[in-house]
Amino acid sequence: MGLRGILLRYAARRPRPLVVAVPGFTGVRLAAEAELRRRGWRPALSPAEADLLVVCGVPGHDLSQAVETVWDEMPNPRARADLADVIGVPSALDDASARLADEPAQLRDAAARTSFTPQAPTGHGETDHGDMDHGHMGHGDMGHGGMGHGDMAGHEGHGGGHEHHMMGDPYGLAMADRAPDRDGLKLDVLHVPFGPVLADWPAGLRLTFTLQGDVVQDVESETLGGGAVGERFWDETHETHEPHEPQETNAAAARLDSLARLLAVAGWTGQAARARILRDEVLAGRVEPRRLHKFTRRTRRSRTLRWMLADVNLGETNAWTRVCEWLAEIDGEPRSHVPSAPLEELLVGVDVAAARLVVAALDPDAEGAVAAHA
Repeated sequence: MGLRGILLRYAARRPRPLVVAVPGFTGVRLAAEAELRRRGWRPALSPAEADLLVVCGVPGHDLSQAVETVWDEMPNPRARADLADVIGVPSALDDASARLADEPAQLRDAAARTSFTPQAPTGHGETDHGDMDHGHMGHGDMGHGGMGHGDMAGHEGHGGGHEHHMMGDPYGLAMADRAPDRDGLKLDVLHVPFGPVLADWPAGLRLTFTLQGDVVQDVESETLGGGAVGERFWDETHETHEPHEPQETNAAAARLDSLARLLAVAGWTGQAARARILRDEVLAGRVEPRRLHKFTRRTRRSRTLRWMLADVNLGETNAWTRVCEWLAEIDGEPRSHVPSAPLEELLVGVDVAAARLVVAALDPDAEGAVAAHA
């Protein structure tokens, strides 16, 4: 075995999985997260650092296309685990880990991947790159000394009568537009999609931000569904070994699940991991109330978290107040929920970093949105 095979086997023991949540398959996602935690596989935050794509559920057509796009962006070596049900989670992850260590399979996969090819320029500004060999267009022959502005008199612009945009979009990517901002200045406008394949992100949610700098000027949202629509997971009855009402059990587990995403986005990864462990123990009915109370007390006492979330606007409330509501539900206190404004309205005018916190604190109901449109 060569050095490459040894490195592949080493990497396959501790892969970095990127988890894709599919609406309607919350149970599969929870089972996958629990199994990844049991194996000590630390989740990746982006496709660039992932070598294992874990798809929790059966995505629909649009979501499947988004998953394929992310899969194409992942570097080699890579493997993929498609989890259709809870029972097949361990075996699917075992198979994916084995594929990561399979040197011939990884070499075939790398050879089969097509490289990115720039799109040919279109319109009346088409240019034949064969006649414009870059080897004969070095900066030495086209320096400002030989092609000064004085020598270009009579030509329109810098391109000898050709506008810059006639050369086509660079590498097929859309250029930024220009639009006035709130101060009346002309700034670049970019249309940037967020989701649906994003760590600690609501299942299936895709937001398209119109950005000027890092400030959101407009938002378009949609929820991409799964290939099957079942019962909403948090509305189901889960068997427990404690004399709790199913509604109370589901409410506490659901709030721990939401809180785990928000804490992870806020950067408190250790407390987010504790929230997920407690969530699974609540669903299994073997959590100790003392541990739940210790978790909620520690979260409430975090001055850093309060400072970070107090200014995150949710309409009639803020993100810190929402966290306190969730903690109260986890402790079994009566629910006091203050309604928030629509997601699109809340995101306009905030920067991208705050937008992630707004989405996590608002916690959109992806399964409910998909069921409503089914």
